[in-house]
Amino acid sequence: MYEIKKISELINELEKISGIENCVTCQCFYEVLHEFKEILRRQKDAKTEERLAKIIVKAEVSHGCLGCEPCYPAPVSNVLLEMVGDSFTCSCESVCKPVEVSLLRGLQESSWPVEQGEYIIGDQTSPVAISTLGSDSFPKIIADKLGKGKFAIMGKTHTENIGIEKVVRNTISNPHIRFLIICGKDTKSHMAGQSLLALISKGINQEKRIIGSKGQRPVLKNLEFSEVEHFRSQVELIDLIGSEDITRIEEEVHTCLKNNPGKFDRILEIKRVPQIEARSHVRLVLDPSGFFIIYPKKNEGRIYLEHYKNDGPLNEIIYGEDPVLIASTAIERGLVSRLDHAAYLGRELEKAFLSMAYEFQYIQESVTG
Repeated sequence: MYEIKKISELINELEKISGIENCVTCQCFYEVLHEFKEILRRQKDAKTEERLAKIIVKAEVSHGCLGCEPCYPAPVSNVLLEMVGDSFTCSCESVCKPVEVSLLRGLQESSWPVEQGEYIIGDQTSPVAISTLGSDSFPKIIADKLGKGKFAIMGKTHTENIGIEKVVRNTISNPHIRFLIICGKDTKSHMAGQSLLALISKGINQEKRIIGSKGQRPVLKNLEFSEVEHFRSQVELIDLIGSEDITRIEEEVHTCLKNNPGKFDRILEIKRVPQIEARSHVRLVLDPSGFFIIYPKKNEGRIYLEHYKNDGPLNEIIYGEDPVLIASTAIERGLVSRLDHAAYLGRELEKAFLSMAYEFQYIQESVTG
C-alpha cells in the first residue's frame, strides 16, 4: 500500500493545478488524474477518492500537450510513478515480442511515410533515418549537404510522446531503415532525444510509459507493445544529441551506409485509423439554439455577435476583442448546441478578427458555405 499522506499531498497539488485554465483542459492533466484514479482504486481510501473525483469533474479535455514551460502535471505524475515503482512494470511476455509476418514486397511511394509530418523524403531504400530533434531548420541544411540519396527520411522530433510515435511507425513500416541518427538540440523539458535513447535501451512499461525517460509525458498511447519491440530490434540508434556538426553527421551517415546489414526480415501490419475526406453538408440542419450575425467594428476594435432565435427574435448580443472569448461565452450561455455550428462560429469570428487586423471587408458565410 502506498503512503496515504504523500498521496494526499499530491492531490493538493492537483487541486491547485485544476485552477489553471490551460491545465484543466489539457490531455496531460486528464491522463495524470486517471493515473491517480487507478492508484486510489487499489488504495481504497474513500476520502481521497472523493477529493480526486471533484477534480476529475472539472477536467474537460479540449487540447493536447501545448509544450508549456513548465508542465505542472508532469512532476506530480513522476512522483506518483516513483512511489508505485515496479508495480506498473510490463509483464506482457509474448505480447511484447515482434510479430513476424510476410516480407514487404515493395514500398508504394504514395503509402510511405505512413504518418503525417514535416519530413524530407530521400531514397526510401536507404538504411538511414535522421531526426534533428528540436533543431527545426537543420533538416534542410543536412539535406543540402548530403543530397537526398543518402537517407530515407529526415525531420524534427519535438515531443516524447506523439513525436516518438511517428518516428517509430514511419521506421517499422520501412524495413530498409536500419539506423536512426538523432542529432541537433534536444527539446527542453520534453527531452525527445533522451526519451528515444531510453526507449531503445529499456522499452516501455505496462502503462506504455518509456522506462527511464526524463520527458514530461513519455507515454506512447498510440503504439502497440509489439510495434515498440519491433522498432528496438530493427534499428540501431546513433547518438549525436546536441551536435550540429555537419561533417560529423556526414561521417556517421557514410559509416551507416557502409555497414548496412540489409533489409530487416520482418514487418508488422500497422493498424491505421480511418481517413475520411472532408465534404460539404448533404443537407442543412439548423441549430435548435438559434443563429448568429457577426459585426466587426474596427473603430472600436470589437466584434459584436448577435444571437437570434430560429423564428427571428433577437435574443442577446455578446461583444469583445478576443474571438476565442466571444465564442466560449456563447457556448457557456447555451447559444450553441451543435458541434458543426460551434466550428462555424469559431471560423467566422476568427475571420472577422482578421478583417479588422488586415483591413479587408468581412462577409459572413452561410452555415453551409
